[in-house]
This record gives sequence, structure tokens and C-alpha cells, in this order.
Amino acid sequence: MPFQRCCYTLMSMPRSVTINLIARFISKSNGLNQRRSPKKGDKSGTNVEIFNSNILSEHAKADNGDTLRSRHNLNDNVNTTPSCYIQQTITNLPSEDFLDDHDITLPKPLDTCTEDISDIGPYLTPTFTFAKYANKSRTVQELVKLGVSLYKFESKEGMVDYILKLDFERDVKPYIKFLHDCGVPANCLGDFLTKNPNIFKQDMDDLRTRIRYLRAHEFNIDMIKTIICKNPNWLLYNTKDIDRRLGYFQSNFKLSGNEVRILTIKAPKVVTYKMLHLMGNTFTIKEDMDFNRKQMKQLLLTLPRIWVKNRERLFAVFEYAHNEMQLQHDILVKMPHILLCRKSRLQQRHSFLVEMKKAQYDPSKPMYVSPRALVSGTDVEFCINIAKTSVDIYNAFLKTF
Repeated sequence: MPFQRCCYTLMSMPRSVTINLIARFISKSNGLNQRRSPKKGDKSGTNVEIFNSNILSEHAKADNGDTLRSRHNLNDNVNTTPSCYIQQTITNLPSEDFLDDHDITLPKPLDTCTEDISDIGPYLTPTFTFAKYANKSRTVQELVKLGVSLYKFESKEGMVDYILKLDFERDVKPYIKFLHDCGVPANCLGDFLTKNPNIFKQDMDDLRTRIRYLRAHEFNIDMIKTIICKNPNWLLYNTKDIDRRLGYFQSNFKLSGNEVRILTIKAPKVVTYKMLHLMGNTFTIKEDMDFNRKQMKQLLLTLPRIWVKNRERLFAVFEYAHNEMQLQHDILVKMPHILLCRKSRLQQRHSFLVEMKKAQYDPSKPMYVSPRALVSGTDVEFCINIAKTSVDIYNAFLKTF
């Protein structure tokens, strides 16, 4: 333990002070060996004396500027060194029993450190926020300049460490250039990388292949730009998965090639949504709501977001609009936004119109109320444009609803 504590102290001192102390320690050890004469036949003691004399002789030559001609090997025979030379060297060694360090000035605890000690510990330590490395990491600084919302990555496990380990020139810049070549505007790069930071994990050749797939299916540059800006995660899907999803919509809804492109441009997030969810909504719209194939196709091309809405909520809104409001399938196909409205909101406004005796949704009769206008706008706009009354009356009605 004393030896370990001594080593630690020497390592923590400046290099010049450490070298001086080591030289003095060797001198002290040789001085002690002068008075410790080995016993007869004790070869180990002789070897220690020879070793120390060799070190001191080499140190002396180095200080005088002479060239070291040869060094003694520890395995050499002890008789190769004359005993008189060894005895003379030992006699000339200092005999103090302690290290004379009065002329050495050790650094004080509050002194300013002028040495570079950045290599003592690891550069990146565990952290949950980017603020710690905002002034050190160039990658963090450049992403902030692009407008990336880095705080959104902090809630994702492992994403902070992953971003900090990226080199901007090697790991980030090529992807930014690739996105720019794909038509992503400079002011949209920050939003794109915020939504899809996993693009840095993708192989560049795979990304180019996915763009070539769209080009091969007659998607032009503007279409590709619209697709990846609306759905940044599109580039995370391989070509086989995208082809299978586009084939599902084309075969189940009897879409032409141009209609598939229209659907992809209009709702790229629907194409990459969970397949089980899409299949479940298709079954509900066809079997539970009783829309025919032609009506389903029209619903898909007019408002694809219907396929990503919660299945139970979608059916509840349809059931209320069809059974309570008496809206037929052809009206719902022409105005599918009704299906995206919350059931509570639709129920409140329809009940208020019934109370005011203005719930008339037949376009062939007077006092017609458009179902699309019924579910659009704020409560104030609804009261002024549809109910033709004040919002205070509507709010009083809602208290009794």
C-alpha cells in the first residue's frame, strides 16, 4: 500500500518534478545499499549493486553529453565488472536517508492548471440532455443551426448518446446533401431530422435504391419531395415493404397506376401505417358500415385519413350519423369529413339544431344545412353561420345537454 500511494502521488505531479524525485529516490536507494553488505555467497545482493551502479554510470554519462556506448545486461556474469570499480562507485554515492525535496515547489490546490488534462477521463460521459455538450460537440451545434429540436430526442432511450457519437462531417453531412438532392428545402431539414433521426442509421446505398424505386414507378422529383416531406419515415422502409403496401391498396380497391400515385402523394403516412390497422378499418367500412367497393374507393381517394382513425370511434360516428341524423351512404361519401368528427361534437351540434328545428340535411328541401359545415369551424362560427343564433344560447344549451 505505501508503494501504491507513492506511485499515485508521483503520477499526479508535474513531469519535471516527478523526474527529479525519481532521480533522488534512486540515489537514496544506492546510499542504503552502501551500508548493506551482502553475505558471502549471496549473489542477489551483488546483482543489485551492479544494477544500481550501471544505472548511475549511464545517468552520469547522459548528463555530461557523452554517448552511451554499451549497457550491462542483468544476466551477465558478475565477474565481468571489476570489484574495485563497484566499491569506488558505492563510496561516492550520497549517504542521506531521506529525500531532500526542500528545493522543489509543489503545486498548491488552488493554483491554475496550465497542463492539458483532457485525456485523463473519457470525452463523453453518460447524460440525459444535450446541454452538457452544447459547447463541445460540433454535431450538436450544427444540428441546432439546421433547426433540429434536439430536446425531443431526450425522451427516446439511447438517442442522446447516439447523436453525440456522430461525427458531423462523416456521419451527418452526407445525409443532409442526399436530402437536399431529393428536393427537401433547406428550411424543412430541421423538421425532417427531428421526425426521423434514425435516417443516420440507414445505409446510403439503400436510401438511393428507395428513391430509384419511386422513379421507376413514374414518381417525378416533385412527387418524391412531397412524399418524404409529408412522411419523413418513408425512407426507413425498404422497397419490398413499400411495394407490398402499394399493391395492397391497388388490388383491394381496384386502383389504377395513376390513382396509386395520387393516394401516395396525398397520404404517404397512410401507406406506411400499421398493416393490421389498415386491414381492420377496411373490414369495418365494408362489412359493418356496408359501403360497396366503389364507395370505398371514393372514400379512400377523397379522405384517406379515415383508414388511420380508431376503428371503434369510426364506427360509433358512422352509426350516429346514419341512424340518428339519417345521412345516407351517398351523402357520407360526398362529405366524408363527418366520419372524422368526434361523436360528442357531432351529437351536441345536431341536438341543438333539432332543438332550434333547423336540422334539415336534404339538399332538395328549403333550410338545407350542409353536414360538412355542421362539423367544421368553431362554436362561434357554427352559431353565426348555421344556427343563426348567439353563442351564449348555445353554451346555455350545452349545460343542459
